[in-house]
Amino acid sequence: MWVVRSEPGVVDREAYCLRNGRLERCVDRVVVERAYAVYVNGSRLVSLSCSPGMEEELALGFLAGLGFSPSRGYSVSVEGGRVEVRGELERAPWRRGWGKFPAEVVVRAVERLAELGEGFRATGALHGALCFTPGGEVVGFVEDVSRHCAVDKCLGLAVKRGLDLGSLGFAVTCRLTGSVVEKFVSASVPLVASKAAVTLQGVLAAERGGVTLVGFARGGRFNVYTYPKRIALS
Repeated sequence: MWVVRSEPGVVDREAYCLRNGRLERCVDRVVVERAYAVYVNGSRLVSLSCSPGMEEELALGFLAGLGFSPSRGYSVSVEGGRVEVRGELERAPWRRGWGKFPAEVVVRAVERLAELGEGFRATGALHGALCFTPGGEVVGFVEDVSRHCAVDKCLGLAVKRGLDLGSLGFAVTCRLTGSVVEKFVSASVPLVASKAAVTLQGVLAAERGGVTLVGFARGGRFNVYTYPKRIALS
C-alpha cells in the first residue's frame, strides 16, 4: 500500500475493492489523524487526536469547553504536535441568552451540515459542526475526524472571530452525549441541535446547564428535550 495523492487532512490510498465477486485495485480517500498536545503557559493540559489544521481554534475551543478564555494579548504557537497558549486565562465572558431561534432556522442549520460537508462526502469519516445566528446566518463551519475536536474547533473559530457564544446556536452531526453537551454548557451556548440521537446523560447535562437540546432534526422535524421556550414557531 502507498499514498497516491494527498492534501491536508486527506490522502488517496491504493486499496483492493470487492467488485462483482473479485478483488480489484482501486483508490480510496482516507482521512488523516494527528496527535496534538495542548499546553497553557508551559503546562500540559490535554492530548488530542484529530484532523490536522486549525490548531489555534482547537486550543481556544477546548478552553471554551472548560469555561475559560485567554485574556487580550494572548498568543498561540504550533510546533509539530505541540499547541501552546500563552496568556492569562479568565472565566468565559459569555452569558447564555434567551433569544428565540425559529424552528425553520434550526432545521436549516442541520441541513447545512450535509451541504457543507465536502470532507464527509469524500471520505465518510468526518464529523461536522457549525454555528449560526437566530436569523439563520452560518458564521462558522468545521469538519474533523474527532467529534469532540469538531466541536472544539467550531467553538474556537467563534472565539477567534470575537463572536458571542451566548447568542449563537450550534449544529453538529454527532450524537449529543454528556461529554459533548458539557462543552456547550461550559461555553454558555444556548442551543445545540443534531440530526442524530441524544443520550440521557446529554439531556441531563443540558437540563442542568440551561441549554436547549434538539435531536433527530431531519425531514423538517425534530425533538426538543430541554428548554423549548427558545424555539419560535411560525
